[in-house]
Amino acid sequence: MVKRNRFLNIIIILTFFFLLIMLALLNLQIFKVNQYKTLSEKNCYRKEVVIPVRGNILSEDKIIIGTSKRYFSLYGEIDKINMDASAINKLSELISLSSDSINALIKVSRIYGERYVLLKSNLDISTVIFIEENGGLYQGLSIKSHPMRYYPFNEIYSHVIGYVGNISLSEYDKYKQKGYSITDFIGKTGVEKSYENYLKGHNGVKYFETDAFGKVIREIEKMNSIEKINGCDVYVTLNHSMQMYLDTLLRDNESGCILLIDTKKGRVISMYSKPSFDPNIFIYGIRRDMWNYLKRNQLSPFLNRCTDGVYPPGSTFKILTTLAGLQQGVVDSGTYFQECNGVIMISNRIFRCWSTHHELNLLEAFKQSCDIYFYQLGMKVGLNQIAKYAYLSGFGDTVGIDINEESNGLVPDSKFLNKKYGRNGWGIGQTANLSIGQGDLLVTPLQMGSFILALLNGGEKIKPYIVDSIVDKNNELRYKHKEKTNGKLVFSSEDMEFVKKCMFEAVNGENGTGIAAKNSVCSISGKTGTAENSTGIPHAWFVSYFPSENPEVICIIIIENSGHGGEIAAPIAAKIAKRWINLK
Repeated sequence: MVKRNRFLNIIIILTFFFLLIMLALLNLQIFKVNQYKTLSEKNCYRKEVVIPVRGNILSEDKIIIGTSKRYFSLYGEIDKINMDASAINKLSELISLSSDSINALIKVSRIYGERYVLLKSNLDISTVIFIEENGGLYQGLSIKSHPMRYYPFNEIYSHVIGYVGNISLSEYDKYKQKGYSITDFIGKTGVEKSYENYLKGHNGVKYFETDAFGKVIREIEKMNSIEKINGCDVYVTLNHSMQMYLDTLLRDNESGCILLIDTKKGRVISMYSKPSFDPNIFIYGIRRDMWNYLKRNQLSPFLNRCTDGVYPPGSTFKILTTLAGLQQGVVDSGTYFQECNGVIMISNRIFRCWSTHHELNLLEAFKQSCDIYFYQLGMKVGLNQIAKYAYLSGFGDTVGIDINEESNGLVPDSKFLNKKYGRNGWGIGQTANLSIGQGDLLVTPLQMGSFILALLNGGEKIKPYIVDSIVDKNNELRYKHKEKTNGKLVFSSEDMEFVKKCMFEAVNGENGTGIAAKNSVCSISGKTGTAENSTGIPHAWFVSYFPSENPEVICIIIIENSGHGGEIAAPIAAKIAKRWINLK
């Protein structure tokens, strides 16, 4: 009996365990089939983002100045990477990236729900071979070949076309709805940033069958693959031959810029700023020491001096002061003021001229850049009136060029001076300084170029631009620049014609300050400027256009910490004008 009861108990226990096993199998095979099927497929299949080829950037003369090359990059599959400290250290040694950096990259990818993390770009071929041959040592790693940005002319175009870099967290939050991945590269500055939507293209998706170690067996074509769409090609207005030539002209100068603008449509022919940087350094991940050097460099290599650099315009501002005086009716071409003996007393303070000019009318004063004459003219016009005409002419605000990196500059009026110095802290001396482009006044070379562009187009304020057209990979036009204007100058046609005559005389007339720009190949009209500089040596300006009789190019030059505009900048303009004629 006892034996029989014991046998029955064993049967009951076994039956109970059998039922439990059957219930577990039922749960796995019926109720949770979809869940485990998904997990199984996740282990068997690999979803990969296919990076499109970013569009080329081409110069006006069809030279590729921004393109893509194929590189090898190392990715890690988040759920399969061996996170043991020893494994991470081994990986760190292999790719020369600190363990902390590797862990940080993995952490960010996990936060954003990414399946893969980009660990290293631009792998050398020996590292690629080693990883491929020793895959078992580095669990969850894979090597992908994909296009990455390449700038064949290094620093020559960096301020204009900009550069691409790893997408930041804030950028990812903004662009993820457009299909961007946390491992993507994105335009950071210049054309690359402003025209990102055209250049990037659209990521594709492919699915691959993998083995237990994560190695690809084959591509699965029947799954929901998405074809990548390569980026569009962007054609800019820059002339490559001229851009390269400008680089040679500033080879002996530490800092400065040259801006060339077409007089008819506002096309930017060249935009050169120095010092610069090689944008290729951002493609593979810039070293911290290099980044710190560039950021802390007192010469500011990241600064596009043409659009973002602000300077006192010096005597180049006498163009505006002349027009303001004519518009207000306080002067005409034959007006004489107190003669120039080199100094003048203004509000118990001595103001000086750079020379002794004696008695001059407006044309001669402009040609010889007499400060004494323009002090008096400015005081007759008045500070707020000069400021008003400066604002109306585009100073103190962005021009609106299509690369979106501009400074406003600064036009001081009485409200600004009251705030800065107090109501009793400034006087008529500020007006005198403003009239010759000194004091608190700050302008950008682009603002000055835009002002001259309007002067040459009957007062029409045409917006300069960089990108001319955009074409997709099917050679279909996606964008074509249309002329944009921003109102008109308030000055009369007669007054603007008179100022153009003054600019011609400043270069070609007797005793003109811009005589160093005069040459036998191409006639130039211009105005010199020598801007006082708090660090010591003045900045040299030359604002000009050529040929004088039928203008084609506006040329704005500023050479920092170099001396007088007539001695330093004007001769450079002569070389550029002659080069232009030879290029035609």
